[in-house]
Amino acid sequence: MKRKILALLLSALLLLLMAACGNSQEASNNPPPASGPDQSGGKPAASESKDTLNIAITADEGTLAIEYCTSGLYSAMAVVMEPLWDVDEEGNIIWTLAESVETPAEDRLIVHLRKDVKFSNGNPLTAEDVLFSIGLYKKAGVTGSARVQVIDPERTTAIDDYTVNLQMFEPNVAQWQILSQFFIYDKESYDEATAATKPIGTGPYVVTEYVPNSHVKLERNENYWGKAPEFKYLNFSVLAEPSQRVNALVTGMVDIAPLALEDVEYVRQLSGFNVDTRRTGYYLGLSFNLGAKSFFYHNLEARKAVVHAVQPEAIKNVVYLGLGEVMHAAVPDICFDFEERFNNMDDTYKIGYNPQLAKDLAEESGLSGQTVSLITNGTPEQIKAAEMIQSMLKEINVNVEINNYDPATAWQLAYDPEADYDMSILSGITPNRVVGDQLVNGVRYSPTLTIPGAFENNEEYLARAPLTLSTLDDAKRSELLYELLAEYESNVITYGLVNYLVANAFTKAINPDSIIYSVGTGFIRFQDLTKG
Repeated sequence: MKRKILALLLSALLLLLMAACGNSQEASNNPPPASGPDQSGGKPAASESKDTLNIAITADEGTLAIEYCTSGLYSAMAVVMEPLWDVDEEGNIIWTLAESVETPAEDRLIVHLRKDVKFSNGNPLTAEDVLFSIGLYKKAGVTGSARVQVIDPERTTAIDDYTVNLQMFEPNVAQWQILSQFFIYDKESYDEATAATKPIGTGPYVVTEYVPNSHVKLERNENYWGKAPEFKYLNFSVLAEPSQRVNALVTGMVDIAPLALEDVEYVRQLSGFNVDTRRTGYYLGLSFNLGAKSFFYHNLEARKAVVHAVQPEAIKNVVYLGLGEVMHAAVPDICFDFEERFNNMDDTYKIGYNPQLAKDLAEESGLSGQTVSLITNGTPEQIKAAEMIQSMLKEINVNVEINNYDPATAWQLAYDPEADYDMSILSGITPNRVVGDQLVNGVRYSPTLTIPGAFENNEEYLARAPLTLSTLDDAKRSELLYELLAEYESNVITYGLVNYLVANAFTKAINPDSIIYSVGTGFIRFQDLTKG
């Protein structure tokens, strides 16, 4: 369990949260509306009597404690636990445990809690539960602390039982989205073991059964304070292989499943399904271990050699069947504050794939003739991409040894300064959709990258990077983003490859108009689903 929890680290690129600084009613930066679900194939199933939704997820962190979750279990626990508010894909705030917020200062929120909320054990929600939960998240490693990164716990106080003075360390352009990832526990009954297996929340569902790496069963909370969801039961099954998920859809074992892109057209042609594809900020990249045991430690030219040997267009076409976009910057252009001038800033992107330059750099840096290790999180897409990179580097006389791990172990290694590997396939996400989040959190939460001298001028970089989130003046922030992104890319800390589409299939038992995605998680809000 310890290894699983430690590994839930970042994704920080992983796990922070959208981009909109707003007033007490709504966030201000709105992404373009996503395309709706595909309506092809089949007649709607007769579903009036259907009370259960069966849902496939791809991974399991080994704990239901939501502050550690980053995969499908997160979406499951997001209907058991609740945040102060959520944010949808159009940037609108969905008020949840908070009924309103005052903003007396740019770095301060006065949060007014609903007075009619009870946890599933009957205990009332109070401001003390919010303060207690802040402390839990701050102690929960990178994943948890990133989700409350803006809160100053020392100066945050309870004004009364239902009012919280939420004090920020400094203003943050993504504070609304970041805090939509912060879920509230019951202080009185909290138990660490229970939180990992049967957490107590205020949400519309409660956990009835959890078998790690197998399934989670939820039942509607009949004493829920808000609108009751239509479906009484939600059953989540861990199906790691894409073929398993397709078979489960076809045989009626599941009603909702994430699809590998190679399966999208097949499922679209079947009767009785809607298929939704969209960009959510997920992307594939390469990350270099800059720790002392890595060949790339203090070897910038070797990192550049690898980059110029890799052909992102080929990876997009083979791994993602062309359903995505080659990246021309270290962050995807889906970010709200991404600018065209951020594309092709550094030669690693401007020149890109150039085998001869890669060979020359490999010779100069001593990389030629070496064997380097490449780790993946064991998903089919990462394994396939790793094999392609292995073949590409062979062309410049570099041998690649691929080691496939489970997602938790891969993340643990990625943030272990003593880890003995050289490169990793990076599954990045920018759910907050601001450029500065990766520039800040992609570095400061890594023990390897914060070691003085890990990369050129890294101490100065770490001092300036937070300004890309705290600077509210758009023009000044734009210049900071330009400067810091250039520095990030010139050090080849990570290398963006493909910004790919994600796909989900739904049976006609589900009303497609009820499908809403949370920007902060990239997942479906299951509590909103209605019958087809």
